[in-house]
Amino acid sequence: MPQPPPTREELVEAGRAFERRLRQAQAGLGHALVAGRSADGTVVVLASGLGQLKAVQVDPAVFDTRDVAALQSAIAQSIRAAAANAAALAQEKLGMVEINLY
Repeated sequence: MPQPPPTREELVEAGRAFERRLRQAQAGLGHALVAGRSADGTVVVLASGLGQLKAVQVDPAVFDTRDVAALQSAIAQSIRAAAANAAALAQEKLGMVEINLY
């Protein structure tokens, strides 16, 4: 015998419960830190699990070479890696999502 459809109150409560779980997961992601590292390891970017940029760490040795193009590339690689790591963490916690660093 099929179950009767949920009542309006049951649907509303299910929606509220989902919203509570979503807000808790978002709060946890906001406090989580993920890192992105350049391929050469000279730049590390830290971001929240929601993709908010927190810090950029640059190895002082990059200034000895004065290779601006390499530093720019390392920064971009690190940002992309941090965004990918934030997206992976968010997907683990929330399901499929898109993360943009800002």
